[in-house]
Amino acid sequence: MIRCLPAVSAIFVLLAMLSPSEAVGDTPLPPDTQYVQVVDGHLAVNGERQRYWAAIGQLYVRPNIKPSDTPAQVTTKVAQARRGTDVLIQRFKDLGFNGFRLWTGYREPQNYTIGDGSRADSTDYFIKRASEEGFRIWFAGMNRQGEAVPADADILPDAPDAEAWAEAVREMCRFREGKLVRGWPLNRNLTRVWDERIAALALQRMKTVATHYNRHTGLRWCDDPTMAVWELSNEEWWMRKMVAGRWQRLPAYFRNKLIARWNGFLQEKYGSHAALAAAWEGVLDSESLDRQTVLLAPMAGQTDVSASINDANRHAVAAVQALEQAYSRDDFAEQRASDVLEFFMTIQLEHKQREAAAIKPLGKSTRLSPMIFDTGIGYEIQSQYLHQHADAVAHNAYVDGGGPPLEELMARVGDQPTEQQRLRVTQEAERRARNSDRWVNWLLKPPGISLGVPWLEHNRVAGKPFLCYETQIQQAAKYRADYPLRLAALASIQDWDWVCWHYFGDMKMLRRVGVEDRPFDFRMDVTVGGHPQGYHFTYDEVQSAMMRAAGYMFRQQKYEPAPSPTTFIYGSDALYDGDSMDYGGSYGKIGLDMLQTTYQHGVRIQIDPTRSDNEVRGPVVSVDQRHTFNPYTPTEQITFDWKRGYLAMLGSQSVAWTGLMGRVGDTLDLGQGVTLRDVSVHNPEGIYAPIDDEKYIAFALYSRDGKPLTSSQSMAVSLVSTSFNTGFKPGEGRGKRGVAGELPVLVARVAGTVEADLLDGMRYTFRDWHMQPIATGTVEGGTLTIPNDQPIFLIELER
Repeated sequence: MIRCLPAVSAIFVLLAMLSPSEAVGDTPLPPDTQYVQVVDGHLAVNGERQRYWAAIGQLYVRPNIKPSDTPAQVTTKVAQARRGTDVLIQRFKDLGFNGFRLWTGYREPQNYTIGDGSRADSTDYFIKRASEEGFRIWFAGMNRQGEAVPADADILPDAPDAEAWAEAVREMCRFREGKLVRGWPLNRNLTRVWDERIAALALQRMKTVATHYNRHTGLRWCDDPTMAVWELSNEEWWMRKMVAGRWQRLPAYFRNKLIARWNGFLQEKYGSHAALAAAWEGVLDSESLDRQTVLLAPMAGQTDVSASINDANRHAVAAVQALEQAYSRDDFAEQRASDVLEFFMTIQLEHKQREAAAIKPLGKSTRLSPMIFDTGIGYEIQSQYLHQHADAVAHNAYVDGGGPPLEELMARVGDQPTEQQRLRVTQEAERRARNSDRWVNWLLKPPGISLGVPWLEHNRVAGKPFLCYETQIQQAAKYRADYPLRLAALASIQDWDWVCWHYFGDMKMLRRVGVEDRPFDFRMDVTVGGHPQGYHFTYDEVQSAMMRAAGYMFRQQKYEPAPSPTTFIYGSDALYDGDSMDYGGSYGKIGLDMLQTTYQHGVRIQIDPTRSDNEVRGPVVSVDQRHTFNPYTPTEQITFDWKRGYLAMLGSQSVAWTGLMGRVGDTLDLGQGVTLRDVSVHNPEGIYAPIDDEKYIAFALYSRDGKPLTSSQSMAVSLVSTSFNTGFKPGEGRGKRGVAGELPVLVARVAGTVEADLLDGMRYTFRDWHMQPIATGTVEGGTLTIPNDQPIFLIELER
């Protein structure tokens, strides 16, 4: 089990005292009921369950203020930026969002004036407008902590070793001609976990950000109910970096402190050198717990002896002379690797708990709303154990729209050292490989939002909200319209609370929005080089249509979760298993059953170090069944039939279907008396990959007022297929650049007939990509005819 170390240093007690000056206005704080809180394991406001569908990116417009601008020019630029921000917020509402994940943070207090066009002024205006429009914010800004420089040694003025610390930090800074040009970043700094000054600096900056005073709202951020989730770090992935030996590259000052903590941990756990040697089945020559000369080893790969001793300990320096210079895990008993993992896990968890204890009391929002310890990494048991101790769990996943041939990916299988790793790499190859010309059609594979081992599917903890902090399918992707519906299906099966989509915005758009009538008419973002630009959706009409539909479904909780999820329980043997130092080595072979089990039964995961063994409570779909099990029917409302290539989501408040209609027939019976027929896809001339007789489509009919379709007064319809930029050309071969293409975006538009008595008499409005009306009319005889010769983004229905 995780053990508490003795008081390593009284200096840590000082961390909670490092508060920046607080600027508090006269605005009374809202009542507790207005804040997002955790109730019965989910997010709630005023006791009512809430779900959030959010965007990440450049979410507001900042004016380009120059020092030479006159006051009149500043006023004009700020007014234009305000208009742009207002347009964007309306855009997010139109696209079905009700949340944001906001990254903006400040290193220093911002004493700005409203209307000065500063970053603080622009951000705070955005927060005010977002709040007015009912949005909630997941605050990631505390990740922006700046840098450490040698002069920061006085952050703890009474602490020892100031000069040694300053010199060690100097090694990590960048100088040019004797002048400091870059300090040592505090964000993702490994030493924050064990070095008092680095921890204090980061915490001081985090507090400065959290207590920032918003002059537009009269509230500090830490008191603002708009802030719904607080994030201590983003993708820190500390454990993976530590077991990879990254700490060995640090200056000796920081390595020595870590190794001294390691020896202290062993002393507290075992009590004597003899007990340690017995547990480890022997130690290296000259290693002595009494003399504090035990190497911090093993790591995932080779352990460098010279970097793994405390060279401030003369006994350790003498001892290393008699040792080999590198060791691997195979050179040690399993218990030694387990102790390394337990040590790392202990000091990391203590660090996060200290930070949370210091941030939570700052304000009403930080106290009432959930705080997460980190984001990711999805298939690492130690990271999941860390999440399990926070108020909520946060993971992500991305998938690709194209892939290499299966045989190319399978070539790696034989190089893997264990059966589990060979099976993991096999599964990864099967999931990543192309299966429809150069494309990946995910509907023709067993269900999953993963490129190998799962990151999103299995990590739901009973009694805690689950937050997807980033997700997207990478363009170029012929088959992508289904992705939002597949994600919404998973979110429903697993009963998630928040989904964030990556990535909205670019600088070109920000110069157009609020100025041009159609700022979102631009070529789609496509990955054609090294930068994964294709993980963006700003200009993607096709995917955005289904993201909107899926967002309404998710937010209004239109689909039931899996009724009796299978629980995977992992004990200390799994938590401290040395094989988990290798990526994909966590959880053992039974862990590979979690992916497919999620889609048939739902899954909860529990890591319990008070027990040693593992246990599975409930039925599973094993990894060995992945080629045969079909269809997946987690509830009466959701069906994944991957052998026929479709997903059906048939609920009382919405019906959706996506897949290859050419494989299932000419008419879709979608329940609630709703049918879709006469489907045809028009491929514009020159489209890179036209839709053929497979009839790949995504369709959704959903209520917008939260009522069942049979009584809803407000609905919407989307029917889409695919699109490509004009002139798009993929790169051929590894590392070869393609051509993203230009306007116009060539959209394969879909015609179809929707028949449903519940639509009869409703007023319809066809809207384009900019939400402008194209045509209006009344549904007669319960028949809605959708043409494919008009640029329809969505159809609104009102009674």
